[in-house]
Amino acid sequence: MAHRPAHPAPPRRPSRPARTVPGAGQPAPPPAPARPAPPAPPPPPVPRPAAAPAAPPAPAPRIAPYLFGFDRAEAPPPGWLTELFDASNLRFAGAYVDGPPLAGHPPGSFTVSARSPDRHWMDRLAATAAAGWGIVFFYIGYSSSHDTSAHPSTHPPAGQPTPERGRLHALHIKTIIADRNPGWAGGVVMIDNENSVRLDLDSRAEQPLRDYYLALCEELELPGPGDAPPMRPGFYLHSPVAVPLLRARPDLFVWDVEIDVADKGSTDTVTPPFDPAHPTRIDVGEPHTSVTLRPTLVTPPPGGTVPAWNAWPVGRQFRFYVDHMPQRGSPITRARRSLTPMKPVDFDCALVRNPAFPVAEPRVTAFGGRPDPQVLRGTFAEPARGGDTSTPPMMLLHLLGLRRPGPHPETSPALAVEPDAPIVAVPPERPTVVLSQLRGGVPVEWRLQRDTWVRTVLPTLTGTGARRIRALAAARQPDRSVHVLTVSSGHRLYAQRRPADGPWSEPAPMAGDLRLHPFSSLAATSRGRTVEVLLLDRDSRLVNAWWSRGGEWPGKAHTVVDKAARLLPGGALAALAPTADDLLALGIGRDLRLHLADYRAGRGWEPPRPLGLPEHCLTPHARFAAHVVTPELVEVCALTHRLQPVVYRLRPGDGSWQSADPQPLPAIPPRPPRDHRPPAQDSPVEPAYGWVPNPYGDVTLGRTTTGRSFVTLSAHIRGRAAAVSRFLDGNEEWWLHR
Repeated sequence: MAHRPAHPAPPRRPSRPARTVPGAGQPAPPPAPARPAPPAPPPPPVPRPAAAPAAPPAPAPRIAPYLFGFDRAEAPPPGWLTELFDASNLRFAGAYVDGPPLAGHPPGSFTVSARSPDRHWMDRLAATAAAGWGIVFFYIGYSSSHDTSAHPSTHPPAGQPTPERGRLHALHIKTIIADRNPGWAGGVVMIDNENSVRLDLDSRAEQPLRDYYLALCEELELPGPGDAPPMRPGFYLHSPVAVPLLRARPDLFVWDVEIDVADKGSTDTVTPPFDPAHPTRIDVGEPHTSVTLRPTLVTPPPGGTVPAWNAWPVGRQFRFYVDHMPQRGSPITRARRSLTPMKPVDFDCALVRNPAFPVAEPRVTAFGGRPDPQVLRGTFAEPARGGDTSTPPMMLLHLLGLRRPGPHPETSPALAVEPDAPIVAVPPERPTVVLSQLRGGVPVEWRLQRDTWVRTVLPTLTGTGARRIRALAAARQPDRSVHVLTVSSGHRLYAQRRPADGPWSEPAPMAGDLRLHPFSSLAATSRGRTVEVLLLDRDSRLVNAWWSRGGEWPGKAHTVVDKAARLLPGGALAALAPTADDLLALGIGRDLRLHLADYRAGRGWEPPRPLGLPEHCLTPHARFAAHVVTPELVEVCALTHRLQPVVYRLRPGDGSWQSADPQPLPAIPPRPPRDHRPPAQDSPVEPAYGWVPNPYGDVTLGRTTTGRSFVTLSAHIRGRAAAVSRFLDGNEEWWLHR
């Protein structure tokens, strides 16, 4: 967004260069024996032979965005926002995080915009989200004063910036959220840098600014003080500027600034990105706009040897529009009286619907164990307005197959599944139970009985709520009992269980007083008579919690697997038990490689170790999938930083599980061949052409009764999202689930 100082300062936009155009009832067995402590890390592996010199790294190709949105300095009235949502294809709004200075600190300790009293976004946030809008948060921190590209109100005062001031600004953000919008705890906040693309955070002159940013990020992720929630850091800037920050923190989120159209001598324009005949709908083709998203090639510093990798932005601001939207005198202003023309408006695009909690659509989970490769898909349903027939924003679930769709789990406005909530199917080899979360993070279960789904809402947490960054895992034991794991707003692990034909228990804390990392994922599996859970603790260490039948449920037992904290704190996790003696843990390392830790009965845990070569980097924010094929084969499918799906095959050997280098799957074809004939209209699938795997999306694996593994992932093209699948073997192409 172009920075605008708070009143009474005159609203002046900064100068930005335009871009170059381009069990109950069972006898209790003896208690489970104590597990041996993790051994010391193994010696480093024997180096591989040196490869021939590689060509200079090149960035991955650009991709199309998924959805469009807008931002402006002051929040429009809620009625205007509702009318705009209903009359446009804009689906998210930029909201400024601002509030009074923290007690004991003078106003000059914060930028004018950060302490602005009249932007109103924090006051209108709940109404904005209820109308269906996703949100991208912006906070105006310091920008460099060493050039004229940033407004002086963002320049640090004498003696600043410092790491201490960075921590203070992080406390400011967390306090504002805690006091005014606690339901957004854990959301991503884009720290606004108003400098041009020429800013070099590697230069000596900008070291204080870089240190300020990194200290802000570190403090922002910490809970407290008091009720102040942790938030996830991101940056609004010209994405090449972010390279030094991404080297230090590869899981940072980025909102790119790259202007596509500007009037002569300015970075603003009166040229709208819409057809004037439809002045609230972004025209996604020429001549009005054809924007794409660029990856940032994160290269090592001079003399560094770490492989380069591509960081994908959550979104991009592409136009500073200084005329009215809708345009004055357009027919829509007469049909929708409350939609009065406003200016200026900045236009954005993104890969996700709700950038504050960046999860791509659709949510998917495999539904294997059947002749037909099936997948359960969750898609966003926009709100419907109109008295008794109104519905809130929610997620709809559909069971889809290659040959025919299955029965769909029921969703309703009264029991609305939360948009973008996780979906878990158990048992993974042949699911008969699906779990997700209602609004507020309340778990809900569907049980497939013949061709009918039976829905049950689980008992809710007492005295606390669910963590806003949702985490959900489940496992089924051999006695057909189902165990569900969630995380509370206090960052504790909670468990619930249901016997084969009985009711659900109340939630109970598991793993004692253990506190999870605020952004930790969850993974669970059954290993014989034991429910195994994987998570990251507050120090980002991989932890294994467990409960064995016959012991006190849900138990306090847990052990630290990885004292070196090798994994990304918010990265995906997977848990698998190929045999009753083996447990595998998978996660994404801070070097962006897939990491494997394995437990063997009688030996204990081996800490996480990277798989593949240093250049086998994954994209940090996407999920990955793993399943057991046989007791001696595990398949893993992940998405590389170039958005290439790859498969790892893990096998036991030399006392531990090992993997060959990942093998790429064929790419989704960009366009159909000349002799392509569309399938029949009633076909449940069609060939997938031109779709792009979403770097913020799901990946899931399943296996049919004919012994074929298949992968399904979240993909998108401009304005559309879908689940696309293919078999891991054979020559079949990718198919799109309609």
